Amino acid sequence: MTAWANPGRTAAVRRATHAVLAAIGAGLLGCNDLEVCGSTAQDVTREDGSVFRCVTSEDCPRTSRVDVCVTDVSPIAECVSCEDSRCVTVTPEKC
Repeated sequence: MTAWANPGRTAAVRRATHAVLAAIGAGLLGCNDLEVCGSTAQDVTREDGSVFRCVTSEDCPRTSRVDVCVTDVSPIAECVSCEDSRCVTVTPEKC
């Protein structure tokens, strides 16, 4: 007897396959290191406590491991941005 001749078994296999795929999908969509639930911005200050001023984000000082923020969306890694002529460090908040 083939699978096509037994529709009850075909439906059971199809349901089991969908359940496995749904479980895998739910596992992949769970919280991971790349999921960001917002960010915080903190002024970049000089040694004397004054704030660095800027025209563009590229004007802001940063270490070699900190990028320039390229969008207004919460970043997945720490970056620097120019907001209201002030340099700020934008730090993502993980979920």
